[in-house]
Amino acid sequence: MNEMTGKERLLCALGRGVPDRVPTLEWVLDPVVTLAMTGDSDQIDFARKAGVDGVSVSLDYRKTDIDGRRHIDEWGVTRVSYGEYPTPVGHPVKTMADFEKLPIPDPDDESHYQSIRTALARCAGDGIAVVARVKDVFSQPRDLMGFEDWLLSFYTDPELSQALMEMCVGHSTRVARNLRALGVEICVIGDDIATNRGLLVSPDMFRGQILPHFARLVQNLKEAGLRVIKHSDGDLHDVLPDLVGTGFDCIDPIDPLGGMDMADVTAAYGGRVARKGNVDCVETLVSKPADDVWRETARCLLEGAGAPGHIISSSNSIHRGINPGNYRAFLDAVHALGAYPLDRGLLAQVAKDGKAGMAA
Repeated sequence: MNEMTGKERLLCALGRGVPDRVPTLEWVLDPVVTLAMTGDSDQIDFARKAGVDGVSVSLDYRKTDIDGRRHIDEWGVTRVSYGEYPTPVGHPVKTMADFEKLPIPDPDDESHYQSIRTALARCAGDGIAVVARVKDVFSQPRDLMGFEDWLLSFYTDPELSQALMEMCVGHSTRVARNLRALGVEICVIGDDIATNRGLLVSPDMFRGQILPHFARLVQNLKEAGLRVIKHSDGDLHDVLPDLVGTGFDCIDPIDPLGGMDMADVTAAYGGRVARKGNVDCVETLVSKPADDVWRETARCLLEGAGAPGHIISSSNSIHRGINPGNYRAFLDAVHALGAYPLDRGLLAQVAKDGKAGMAA
C-alpha cells in the first residue's frame, strides 16, 4: 500500500477502512510539551515533524479582557485562566428571561472561522487533517448556567433546559455547514457527559431529555458532510448503545479510568463505529518508565485490532503534565508497531516485554 497522508489515514479509519497504519490524533498538544520534543510550540509545525496525523482547532469567539486573568467571552460567560484551561466562573443564564435576551453569537460571522481557515491553508500541503471542535448540546448550556444550575434545571425548569439544547442544535448545525464549505471534513463534538463513576444525569433522564437533541445534531452534522467524533470522558456504559445508535463515526476516548475497555468496545461496536484512544495520560504518559509506554501502546493497538477503525491516542490529551519523553516513546511505538497488517504476535510480545520485545 502506498503511504497515505495523515488526512487520508484518519478519513479511512473513520470510515472503518484499513489505512496504511493506525493514525494518531490528539485534542490538545500542549506547547510546553511539543517545544521540549521538537522545538515547536506551534501544533501544526509539531505535527509535521512528529508524524501526528491531524490537529484540532476551535472557532474564534471574541472575548473582552477584565484583568489579565479573567475575560468575558462572546456568549457572555466569564472565564478565569487557571493554568491551561479558562474555567467558567460567571454565568449569564439563570431564567428563561435571561436566555431570551442572551446575545447568541452569529454562526455565520466569518471572523469565527479565521483559525480554521489558517489551519486548512497551512496543512494542505502536508496532508495533515484539520479537525474542528464543535459544541454539542451539553457543555454550552453548562457554561451558560453553571454546572449545578444546569443539572438542576432538568428537574426545576425543563422548559429552559430544552430551549438551551434546541438552540445548541441550531447553532452548531449552521457552524457545521460553514465548516464544510471551508473544506473541513472532520469534527469532534466534545461535551463530557460522565465522570469515572457514571453519567452526570440518570440514564433515563439522558435518554428522555438529552438524547433526542444530541441525535438530531449528529444527523445534521452528518448531512452537512462531516465525519463526526464524539468525545466524552468517564463511564459511558449505561448509554453507549444509545450514543452509538445516533450514527456518529467514532467514539473517544474509551476512558480507562472510567472503566471503559478498548477490547470490549471494539468487540461490541467495532462493526458500527470507529474507536479513538486510549493510552493513559494520567499516569503512563506522565510518570511511568518509557518501557511501560511501549507496553501500553502495544496493548492498545492489539485491543483495537479486533475491527477496522482504530485511531490511537492518549486517554484525553497531551496536557502540560505529560512527560515529553513518554509522548515521544508513544509516537515511536505507534510508528514502529502500527503498520497494517498488524503483527499481533509482535504486539503481544511488546505488550509483555516493552521495547525489548521488538527484537524477540
